[in-house]
Amino acid sequence: HIYKATLVSQLTATGALVPYSTASSGVCVGVAQHEADNSAGGASDGDVRCWVETKRAYAFANGTAGDAFSEATLIGSVVYGDDDHTVAKVSTGGRKAVGFYMGLEEDGRVRVFVDPGMAKIVDVLQTLADSPATADALRDAIVAAFG
Repeated sequence: HIYKATLVSQLTATGALVPYSTASSGVCVGVAQHEADNSAGGASDGDVRCWVETKRAYAFANGTAGDAFSEATLIGSVVYGDDDHTVAKVSTGGRKAVGFYMGLEEDGRVRVFVDPGMAKIVDVLQTLADSPATADALRDAIVAAFG
């Protein structure tokens, strides 16, 4: 069940669209533009379609404590998804990048420029070893990471 204006990703095994932070899913692929409920008994992947939008700013709930954005956060900082409607400024707990910080709304929600291509690049770069043995090893790791 995907709700309107929430972050979505795809299952790595089948490519089915799911709410962001669903187990075995990849990076954020965008924001749902309408509700899509495929949870009825007997439903199969692909029975319900969902329009997904990217490359624009959306407002999401702010994380809490050390995960929260503030007015002091630098514009352009990487934003990580916590669940399908909440974002955080740190990548702990297996969080993946969803986009880039664009400021705070008056109500405290975080403006995020959602860009799945750039989020994928950030995610891949964060998985690379800190000290590859050679430049060839680094190149091979980058190629393998992008599959």
